[in-house]
Amino acid sequence: MQVSKILLPIDGSKHSNNAIDYTIYLARLTGAQVTAVCCYDWTGNMHEIVETVIDELKEKLQLQSQTILDEAGRKMQIGEVNFVTQSISGSPGTILSKLAKSKEFDLIIMGSHGHSEIAGLLLGSVTHKVLNTIYCPVLVVP
Repeated sequence: MQVSKILLPIDGSKHSNNAIDYTIYLARLTGAQVTAVCCYDWTGNMHEIVETVIDELKEKLQLQSQTILDEAGRKMQIGEVNFVTQSISGSPGTILSKLAKSKEFDLIIMGSHGHSEIAGLLLGSVTHKVLNTIYCPVLVVP
């Protein structure tokens, strides 16, 4: 199997950081380009919250997402890996499923669990959703 494009969903968790390390290793072996994605979701039961508070929350979540991506980018730069990063607003499960269905990637590497409060029994809920909607191999890193 030729691997030239890797999708790397990250969230700053320990498992996500392990996935970054493994992705760097594999990308160096194959010369693959890595697309690191960090999703932030500010939606929920927000209809009673003042709009300025919502705007502040959105800004903080976006900044947190960018901080996570910056750290991953530093690791990949040190590892001499070709990479791009994307901070995307939306539910991680939905966003990553759409990216997985795009058929743009040869491999998805992700941590087994993330920061989600609603985790699956064996795998994180986002990992579980991606596994149920993908077309390409997924490497789940503990």
